Amino acid sequence: MASISETSTSKETLLAEILAGPQQAIYDMRKKVLPAQMLRELADQNSTLEVRMFLAAQANVPGRILDQLMGSDELEVLRVLAANDRLTYGQLQRLSKHDDVQVRVAVAGNKAVNGPIAVALCTDPALQVRLALATNQAISPRIQAMLSSDECSLVRAELLKLSRLDEEVQFALCDDWDLLIHIKTLLSPRLSYTCLKNWAASGELVSQLAIASRKKLAEEIWGILAGSPHRLVQLAVLSRGILTAEQMMQLARDGDEEVRQQLASRPELSLALQRILSQDSSEDVRLALAGNPSLDDGIGRFLAQGRHPKLLEALAMNSGTLPGTRECLIACGDPALHKQLLANPALGTDELSALVEVCSEEVFYHLVYRKWDCSALSAQARVRLLESPLPAVRRLVEKSA
Repeated sequence: MASISETSTSKETLLAEILAGPQQAIYDMRKKVLPAQMLRELADQNSTLEVRMFLAAQANVPGRILDQLMGSDELEVLRVLAANDRLTYGQLQRLSKHDDVQVRVAVAGNKAVNGPIAVALCTDPALQVRLALATNQAISPRIQAMLSSDECSLVRAELLKLSRLDEEVQFALCDDWDLLIHIKTLLSPRLSYTCLKNWAASGELVSQLAIASRKKLAEEIWGILAGSPHRLVQLAVLSRGILTAEQMMQLARDGDEEVRQQLASRPELSLALQRILSQDSSEDVRLALAGNPSLDDGIGRFLAQGRHPKLLEALAMNSGTLPGTRECLIACGDPALHKQLLANPALGTDELSALVEVCSEEVFYHLVYRKWDCSALSAQARVRLLESPLPAVRRLVEKSA
């Protein structure tokens, strides 16, 4: 059987399709305008419900047939007819007052509905009707504003699906007493930039978190959020935001302790930020910085000068390139610190030689335990190992000779 979606449609083919399923036939013909004569012949020669439903959906259905359909008491026909955007104002108004909810739902979703009819539908007692009206892309800003005050939050939420939501209505929905509506509005991809900017600067925790979770944000908005007093917002900005160097420094100085700690752990941390964080009042922040592989050697030496045990341990285990820092750690003369240095695979040959030259005998065993290659040690370091009373230590040098 030929499809009615083809360019040329015979009356017989069309009728067969209609009788097989009027809703599918209506869908298939939604972009075609059938000749009025064909529609007259269908109406005159076929008195089935399926044909009347199909005719009710056609854009150019003749006036005589339309009047007959308007007088029908068949709800199936009226529900289809109410969605026809070629109806006159009077016809739409009549259907908008029909007792059947689904007929009024179809009117509310009709792109031709507006003005007094839409105003009346805004107060329809049936929730389904108001929901259909709220999703109608053709409703005016006035109707949008009326629905934004609807007693049911579901209706207000449906407005967010409109592709052209009035900016004043957006502001109203952002101010909605229902927290979910407020959040959904802030997450809406079509939210105006002005509205977004205002709420980013509001200082409200939930609002700022919602904005920070949007898929895309302008740098200006990230900058506003960076100044938030809330820890969770600062963390969100740090993990997802696009920040300038100045904004990063602001977080390093004034951010929450957890934020500063995460910042101190970031890879490729700039020297300017390291300088700020190295003087942080929080031990945990300084510890995070001391363990950061991107730590500057000069900053590492500065941290080592404080002789704080936990900081020294973190520096000893740091895998970065820190020759000067490790020199300071070796000079401390602390066997425990020396053992930790030997546990660090990043320890260089020159650093290993310097350590062996000055460390205590008890540290030598850790050379054996860690299986360090002693073939490139300095002459002084090799002599120290050869003089050790421990055979296993002496064998380290003898094997590499």
